Amino acid sequence: MNYSDLKSANPRLFWDGVCRGSIQYSEAGALSTGTNVTNLFVEELFGYPRSPNIASFNPNTSIVVGPGNSYPKPWRSFSQTAQDASYGSQIGPFARIVKIPETPYMEDTCIGDIPKCGGAGGGIYGRLGIGDSDNVLGFRAQNWYDQTEGNYNTAFFNSRYGAEWLSWKQWWDSASKATINATWLDPIVPFVVEVEVAYSIPEIGEDTYWPGPNLGLVSDASYELITAMVAIAAVARWVF
Repeated sequence: MNYSDLKSANPRLFWDGVCRGSIQYSEAGALSTGTNVTNLFVEELFGYPRSPNIASFNPNTSIVVGPGNSYPKPWRSFSQTAQDASYGSQIGPFARIVKIPETPYMEDTCIGDIPKCGGAGGGIYGRLGIGDSDNVLGFRAQNWYDQTEGNYNTAFFNSRYGAEWLSWKQWWDSASKATINATWLDPIVPFVVEVEVAYSIPEIGEDTYWPGPNLGLVSDASYELITAMVAIAAVARWVF
């Protein structure tokens, strides 16, 4: 199947396929996640993997973007950290589309009410960041939620370091999240969607630490196209 033609002719069906996992994120031109740990010696030689970052931000006021450490992150390999750094201000907090509105771009006569984004295990995962040609908050798809950990996984490093890291899926489930509006930048015609963003993660020992309840879902900080704070610096100078 030519997914490029499908994306142009029937975007609603195309993105529903991405939502359901029947179409790979790479077919959608999504951001790369970087690779998992494949060489333990090299990984640790460069001081990786990085432990989870517990920094938080207030989604009601502003969202700091870029590959720096101003928002919560799960543990990351060297490749995943370097990949984020290469995107500069186009990448930021971890997020998920939870509602796609009816728009002229997504109209279709034969598909009905899909894509079915949202819910406990659904949605299109990605990152918030700054738009390509303007200073608005945008969402770009990135399949960080379903990426494989390989042999050097969360359990391996917890045993090796005596840590209590969460897997990426557990990390997302434990995070406090708010629902905001952002411009979805992946479609041919960008438009505003509802996005769930992780803004805080409980520390080890707190009641909300996995598998505790996700209390962040009670927060609905919805706002229109906020201007994100972006550091004016070369990618090489980002702290990551």
